[in-house]
Amino acid sequence: MDGAVLDPAAAYGYLDDDDDDVLMAQEDEEDHQSVSEEAVDEKEEYPYLNPPSYGYPDDGERPPFVLIEPYAYFADRDNATTASCVMRDLGGTLKVTFCIAHPPLVSYMCVHATAFDHTEFAVEPHIIATETDGALVLLRLVIGTDPSDIMVHSEREYFMYDASVPSLQHLPHPDYQHQFNDHSVAIVRKCKKGSQVTSKEEHDCSNCDYVLAAQSRGFGYTKSSALIMYHSDTETWSNVPVLVNSYPKHRTCKTLTIGGDKGTVAWVDLWRKIMLCDVLDNHPTLHTLELPPPIMLTNYLGSGNPQSVRDIAVIGGFIKYVELQYRRLEHRQGFLGDMSSTFYTWKVAVWSINTVSYTSDDWHMDYLLNSTEMPQLSLPKLRVDEGTAQPTLSTLNIGLPKLSLQDDGIVYLLAKIDYRDNTHIAWVLAVDMRNQTVQKVAEFNATRTAGLQKGYCASRISKYLKGASGAKQNTRCCF
Repeated sequence: MDGAVLDPAAAYGYLDDDDDDVLMAQEDEEDHQSVSEEAVDEKEEYPYLNPPSYGYPDDGERPPFVLIEPYAYFADRDNATTASCVMRDLGGTLKVTFCIAHPPLVSYMCVHATAFDHTEFAVEPHIIATETDGALVLLRLVIGTDPSDIMVHSEREYFMYDASVPSLQHLPHPDYQHQFNDHSVAIVRKCKKGSQVTSKEEHDCSNCDYVLAAQSRGFGYTKSSALIMYHSDTETWSNVPVLVNSYPKHRTCKTLTIGGDKGTVAWVDLWRKIMLCDVLDNHPTLHTLELPPPIMLTNYLGSGNPQSVRDIAVIGGFIKYVELQYRRLEHRQGFLGDMSSTFYTWKVAVWSINTVSYTSDDWHMDYLLNSTEMPQLSLPKLRVDEGTAQPTLSTLNIGLPKLSLQDDGIVYLLAKIDYRDNTHIAWVLAVDMRNQTVQKVAEFNATRTAGLQKGYCASRISKYLKGASGAKQNTRCCF
């Protein structure tokens, strides 16, 4: 029996060239195919035109958090969450509707533009940022006929959705000097009560102004960088200088809003560290926090898309961090009477640290799970094609860990029989780290994935979405 770390080149989205400048440009293109080119062939199946049947019509239930696809479907749907606005200078109106389901089912968003066919958008509408614990969602649309149009600043349009109303606003277009890194956008409330608030229950920030704070490009690429800020009270964009001489390159792949009077934001390079910044300060300063050590050192750490194996979230006053490591075990002829078979093992570690801590010594490991110690029977029977062997925990390809935002010890994992397959069913596994079992499984459309690196993210937006008339807000855990 031979054991080896799984070659991640395709499964997890790693590249031979790990140059950060190249990676940032490639990530900006989002790996989408041209909508218009696909539309030429009417025989093609268009996954972005065919949203799931679940979650619509709206049953009115609102789980405390959801897994949600970051890329929208082009579909004309209406429910209690629907909001629309005029597309300024473009013509027509844009309508946004959320379709909500309990995890591990993946919720989704539908977008309809009255004056535009889907072929006139370069890529699917994209959720750029959600408020960490609030009602705001920032959406990006790209006008164009080729996915490369996403690189054209003038073709990007931004919309703010407010779940508490619901409402939709087309934001003023940032001019050339206010270009920003979409991966680094944070939504930060400017609380009207300020430091007078002693507990969250005393004040509802839903009516407070907000700012969008983002890196102008990427911190560490030049001696001086800037924050790009959008101010909702004045509907204007601004530049705020930030000195970053002492910090190496930092490639943000996830942004967290910690909040507080100073509007603390965490820009996370999931391979390296967290960069913290008080964006509401008159003179924003940076602090860094190293991530916990990896479960095991491997030769692929530090290149490619780390979200395929790592995730981070703010939960109950703590920053929670999860890491997945995956190994392939090849069993050759004669093992268990099989001519040749492949089995996998994986480990998942969850760490936590208080949001006010700036020292890596304060990281604490909450859970460490080894798949070999999980009962194989905890995975229920999965629906597979006729003639396909029933998958097991040791034969599935696993990736894309996402933390439950309920602090219940659940980690969600994307599973496929073959990571290269985007045509058959994928699954989302809800893994209970406390009891080391698979608690629940839901099917997921593999055409909405890319290997094991893209598919869904976690958000509390569901807490704030309007329910159907007469429906009660659901605050229970969905398991």
